[in-house]
Amino acid sequence: MSTREVILIKIKNKTKTLNEFLNIKNIEDNYLTTLDGQVILFIKICPINTELFSEEELENKMNSMSIEFSNEQYSYTFFIIPRKVDIADFVNEQQELKRKLQDDVSIQIVEKRIICTHELVADKNIIENEFYLCIWTKDGENAIDNLLKRANNWKQRFKNCDYETEILNKSDIILMIKSFTIPEFARKEGTDYRDNIVRIGRKFARVQQNL
Repeated sequence: MSTREVILIKIKNKTKTLNEFLNIKNIEDNYLTTLDGQVILFIKICPINTELFSEEELENKMNSMSIEFSNEQYSYTFFIIPRKVDIADFVNEQQELKRKLQDDVSIQIVEKRIICTHELVADKNIIENEFYLCIWTKDGENAIDNLLKRANNWKQRFKNCDYETEILNKSDIILMIKSFTIPEFARKEGTDYRDNIVRIGRKFARVQQNL
């Protein structure tokens, strides 16, 4: 996808480009500029598995995050994109490992690992969630510098809570936008959302998620 592509969309007898429809003026480096004069930066947050935490560890995590993020003074948005699990990188890694092995037993183990991985995801709607933080400011003098300063501040606070983060570059932003406009996976809509809502009970510091 190119931010300069002209794709025409007809809405109520009016023709718009795709960029106009999505309110995108330009994407350069780590920033998306909108047609209404905003500069947006996206931060990807690498998740951690809270199922592996003890009750005490989970409560400490909740307390530290409350302290780190309670004083944020600017607007921000969290959002989640569900994707179908991509095993390509893992399979390529295993194939590379297999080529380096010499003994038959180890080769057979790697081959079975590859087969089991394919069987695990074959014909199944197994998804993984990607977590993003969106921050923005009005376009103008020093807008990008101020936004980058805020982004680095967010990254440091996440680091203090043992979360890894990365600021999206141009290609990452375009891929993320495609996730909305050309979704690879869509969850089944319904009135029962218990399957994807995490419930935290502070009294017992437990996390429960129905799979």
